[in-house]
Amino acid sequence: MIKKITYRIIILLALASFTACQNDDSTSANIDAMVAEPGDLLNQAFPLNKVRVEGEGLKGLKKITLDNKIDISFNPNYNSDKAFIFTIPFDEKLGSRFGVQPITFITAAGSVTKNIEILQPVPTITKTIPVVATPGFPLEIEGTWFYNISSITLGGKTLSYTLKSSTSIIIGLPSDAVSGSELVVTTPGGSAKKTINFATVVLVSDFDGNGSRRDWTAYGDIDSFNANTTGGATGNYATLSWAGSTANGYNGSSAGGGASFLSASNNDASKTFIDIDVSANVVGAQFAIQLNTIDGVNYGYNFKVTDVNWTTKTILLTDFKDNYGFGSNTAATLDPSKINEIKVGIAQGDTPNPSVIKYDNIKIRYQ
Repeated sequence: MIKKITYRIIILLALASFTACQNDDSTSANIDAMVAEPGDLLNQAFPLNKVRVEGEGLKGLKKITLDNKIDISFNPNYNSDKAFIFTIPFDEKLGSRFGVQPITFITAAGSVTKNIEILQPVPTITKTIPVVATPGFPLEIEGTWFYNISSITLGGKTLSYTLKSSTSIIIGLPSDAVSGSELVVTTPGGSAKKTINFATVVLVSDFDGNGSRRDWTAYGDIDSFNANTTGGATGNYATLSWAGSTANGYNGSSAGGGASFLSASNNDASKTFIDIDVSANVVGAQFAIQLNTIDGVNYGYNFKVTDVNWTTKTILLTDFKDNYGFGSNTAATLDPSKINEIKVGIAQGDTPNPSVIKYDNIKIRYQ
């Protein structure tokens, strides 16, 4: 009986020893390298790179977690005991970031955590809105990878900007910006560059002694006119008053004609704008903007003030109509290079009495 018990103990010990040897021979999960494709970056990768993980005990991949919070999808068909492949995600909403961060792999053989560095890509500029910029006006830049911006410059000069998203920036263009200047957006990932072409902007008058037309006078049924009214938002401005007279049936102000504002190559009405700062004594005061007579036609544009505070009114040339703005034919086919005079008055037929209009910084713009 004692011999039988002894034999059983020996057998049990032998089985335990064999099992222990089997456990010693099993392979735990181990990672030797993480290689990004293309480029063969070692333990580094850009967002959206494919990464090839090499090691042992990698079969039966169950889960990949980046930075302890982002679960990464993978294709189990590309998984062997020696390797597997996955793609680096980048999602701001999930908390994606650049820099060194842990990445954990759980396989059938166990869990292993390594560090990987997510590199910031070089930013790109894909387009600007509008395509042709205007000095002194905002410009939207669309592109990619606008993260951690260190500077935005135009022609070497630093610009102010508002970051809308990682794909959109609003920049403030200086009024003295030069067409053909290079815009540079710089981040830790590198720099994006784009040559910016600007619209042609001609200052007609700022009523401070600047512009191509400086000596203004008024005509028709005016009550009063002052081309040097003080206290405006940007200096002097013009004031024209109408108090109900209809002796002439019209009124206006002008600094006369002369050389055309735009060159002969600026001949597309759909690319031509007139900008004018306006205000009035009462909502409903109706401005009348008119051009010089061109090819026997008198084009005009009439609009009512909806806010008595100073605002900038931008008028597309194709919105002008014949018969001083009261006709049916638009200025769509008008050659802008023939414009050499811009008149400002009050449309008497549909405006409060009295109406006092104020205007400043008249410009013609081609883009």
